[in-house]
Amino acid sequence: MHNHSKVNLDDLRYFLALARHGRLVAAGERLGVEHTTVSRRLAALERAVGHRLFERTRTGWALTHAGRRLMPHAERIEAEALLAFSGTEGEARPVSGVVRLIATDAAGSVMVAPALAPLHAQHPGIELELVTTSALISQHTGQFDVAITLHRPQLPRLHVRRLCDYALRLYAAPSYLARAEPIRVTADLADHEMVWYIESLLDLPELRVFNEVSETATFSFRSSNVFAQLEAVAAGLGVGLLPCFLADGDPRVEPVLHHELQVERTFWMIVPSALVNVETVQIVCDHVTQWFQYRADVLKPPLGQAGEASP
Repeated sequence: MHNHSKVNLDDLRYFLALARHGRLVAAGERLGVEHTTVSRRLAALERAVGHRLFERTRTGWALTHAGRRLMPHAERIEAEALLAFSGTEGEARPVSGVVRLIATDAAGSVMVAPALAPLHAQHPGIELELVTTSALISQHTGQFDVAITLHRPQLPRLHVRRLCDYALRLYAAPSYLARAEPIRVTADLADHEMVWYIESLLDLPELRVFNEVSETATFSFRSSNVFAQLEAVAAGLGVGLLPCFLADGDPRVEPVLHHELQVERTFWMIVPSALVNVETVQIVCDHVTQWFQYRADVLKPPLGQAGEASP
């Protein structure tokens, strides 16, 4: 028979970590212990409560019915413990923990990374990790707490909200424009060399936008990496469709057809449902959301304007 009096409340930390991160190794990383310790402490908790709390799935560990029943109680105990050790009422309580963000290559580097400096100044106890990728978020994506992606995933157990819209426009180097045919209207692009994405490697359908630009142009260079595309455009390889927030701050390239051509895309913010109420994750989400709103003029400049934005 199980005996609830033998429950070690500290084991609930291990329960919450695996419930939130889905893998023993990830839970261990967040708690600063080996994954074998997580496994051992959870086995002890399961013996004490007399129920299996997790079941193995193809993509990690998922809560059983008993585990889902325990979850809100464990979160309340965690919240009460944080309050109990937070000092006197009204005193600012330091928040600590690791928050891992996944973002697209350009947004992660140009938008998210600078946003983390003021966040760190305000909450030095939050350790921030940033992984950049051009892949879709899926069940097979590495563990993350917050993702910023171009694709709105249709997956269970994810909380999704619209972060902001952003614009992509055409750019070229002055050296390329000096030797190429003039570009006055979109149809002129048929005579030009384009810097583009590698379609077969690109699993972001939102960026498969070439038919919105031109169907007959030639491709001088393709890359799956937006920074490589910017460098290729800057080096004079051709005309490229680039995010305004990346290209407008670069003096090596200039806008092409900005008065008539703009492609708009959306950034989505995604949080695993189990992490939505975790305080550190909430703080990071709120801060990043405010930062993107503050940079709205850089993300989507008024049509016809470009080049004035600072990086």
